[in-house]
Amino acid sequence: MLAILIFGGTLFISSCDESSFLNRYPLDSPSPDVFFVNETSARMAVTAAYESWRRGQYSYYRDMVIMNDALSDDSYWRPSRAAAIAFSQWQINSSDPIANDYWGIAFQSVNAANFAIENIPLLLDKGLTQEKIDPYIAEARFMRGFSYMFLTSFFGDVPLHDRPRSSFEDFEQPRTSVADIYNQIIADFTFAKEKLPEKQPSSYTGAPTKATAAAFLAKAYLYNKEWGPAEAAARSAINIAEAAGYGLEDSYEEIFKHENERNKELLFYIQFIDNNRSFGDNYMIQRITRNCPPEFIHVYGMAGWGYALPTRDLFDAYEPGDSRREATIHYPGSVYGIYNGDKPFTYSHRTYNTEGNLISYEKNYTVGDKIDYDYRWSETGMNVKKSTRNVAHLQDEYSDGLDVPIMRMAELYIILAEALAEQGKEEALTWVNKVRARPSVNLPPKTQADGTLIDIVRKERRVELAMEGHRIFDLLRWGIMKQTFGDNKKVKKHFFSDYLTDEFTRFSQPKLEKYPGETVLLPIPQNEIDRNSKIDKNNPGY
Repeated sequence: MLAILIFGGTLFISSCDESSFLNRYPLDSPSPDVFFVNETSARMAVTAAYESWRRGQYSYYRDMVIMNDALSDDSYWRPSRAAAIAFSQWQINSSDPIANDYWGIAFQSVNAANFAIENIPLLLDKGLTQEKIDPYIAEARFMRGFSYMFLTSFFGDVPLHDRPRSSFEDFEQPRTSVADIYNQIIADFTFAKEKLPEKQPSSYTGAPTKATAAAFLAKAYLYNKEWGPAEAAARSAINIAEAAGYGLEDSYEEIFKHENERNKELLFYIQFIDNNRSFGDNYMIQRITRNCPPEFIHVYGMAGWGYALPTRDLFDAYEPGDSRREATIHYPGSVYGIYNGDKPFTYSHRTYNTEGNLISYEKNYTVGDKIDYDYRWSETGMNVKKSTRNVAHLQDEYSDGLDVPIMRMAELYIILAEALAEQGKEEALTWVNKVRARPSVNLPPKTQADGTLIDIVRKERRVELAMEGHRIFDLLRWGIMKQTFGDNKKVKKHFFSDYLTDEFTRFSQPKLEKYPGETVLLPIPQNEIDRNSKIDKNNPGY
């Protein structure tokens, strides 16, 4: 059962320092009549809808993007933390702590959003106009739609809460069909598109804008397999976004750099700040290479945890010469970084040749030399590069401030391409090629001779958004989980898997035998079933 939200929490309202954050409201349940006194009250109420997404180990604060990738064929979870290993292999039961947290994160956000939506109109009696309060209500409805898209993707039918719940009995609601949930999601994003501002104040960067809501409306139609409405909504979203100054960054790699945060490509992102345990994140530290030798640790400023490990299947999805692979993956043959040690260093590298023979070579490093990546630094022979950086300058290296991208303009273009492809419209290639024509990528345009429209779009979506936490949602909504993982042989875990014989190192092995078809869902948490008399059965397989 949903926990009643203890109202509090803060959201980022500036990109600079701690003094620019709203103070935490006292940790007790507020009386709306007392709490809602001015516009700041509205902001604080909306702020609470973000909190669960950026606090806690399984949120965007740390594991969510990495774990979502590990559920897919893009990535492997480093063999550490038993619960995470089991979850990444789909060895999941109804008491799984990560699945339970996913449920709680989203529903806490829904409850906070409902509190804001219902009570912000009280400010009309305090002198605020409807025009003044509508953007706050729209932002809360955006977060409710965002949360429900997450819930239906992972859990299928879930309780629909369209108003605040004030008692445990009130929380006892039956599961609502995905179709009806999507009616609410689409209504929420439609309202948000109409009422959110074109730009947020400089003191509140990162919050959704009209373009953000328009893009998510298109995404909702796409996820709901309404191709015509998805096409129309995506065209509208592109027009709104481009008119507001959004667009592709020339450099793919620059999108994800701390120095270029809040860039024009980011339609929605979760903000964090450096050196602050309350408002920093631990997400990026989890991605940094763990097993490189001490002499090369200076490349990132620390030995990271190395949980986000790309698979060979993802590596092979890139075309030769695609610079997005260089920006996303450290792999054998790539440059890991620049040597800046205090003295020369000789490292004995290992690799395999094209015949599969293990070879070793020594390389002498002096300041300024390029470091060769070595496959032994990861269980998959690769590490993630995207959304990482050197943290040596941080006073608290476990409180990084790298923002987490959620929606980019490139994805919006690909949403339109997918909606067109599903209708058999060749124009889909126009939008795929727009993404491929980014100056730093500059790949040849795709034509119908390159395959089916749907296959072209899906492959482009995979490589463009790789290691950003999107792939699992695509595999689930496309209904190709068993097709992807069924034989345990397609998804090669190790870069040199063709030369290895150990099955554990050769293939990823998610346990999907319990699912009779391609529909794969997480379990409804058992404690929810135990406490909610309106839910009497779980998803298939649990």
